[in-house]
Amino acid sequence: MALRKVSGALLRRGLQSAVNVGAQAAAAATTQEVRQVFTVRPPVTAYLRASHCTVTIRRVVGDQVILAAQLGAAFGWELATDQDEAGVYIVAKRKPVVGALSWANFNLSVPPEAHLALHLTPGNIELIGVDGPIHLTGR
Repeated sequence: MALRKVSGALLRRGLQSAVNVGAQAAAAATTQEVRQVFTVRPPVTAYLRASHCTVTIRRVVGDQVILAAQLGAAFGWELATDQDEAGVYIVAKRKPVVGALSWANFNLSVPPEAHLALHLTPGNIELIGVDGPIHLTGR
């Protein structure tokens, strides 16, 4: 009887490990790269709302906002972008359940005079090429 319980527990653990490895492999195999270029006229706002992501922002002289994103387990993401005279808007939302496997890296190139509005839940931010003041506010 004890041997049956142990073998049952080992079988469940083995199946659980196999499912986890399969899910991780599927997530890695479905990485999608997105690139969009928005021509802007300063002053402009670049708005990004996303979760469970890393955001790298580069200040680049010019009249473009460039989004280069890598979406891991892309099937778990909903990505929407828009632009108007005031700015560029990027919203990335993880889908319920399947989004738990998802991750994302967003690389934004923006003009030095662009205003940045980031809403990350949670996320990491890296700033590259900053020259001038930065104002960060909390909630």
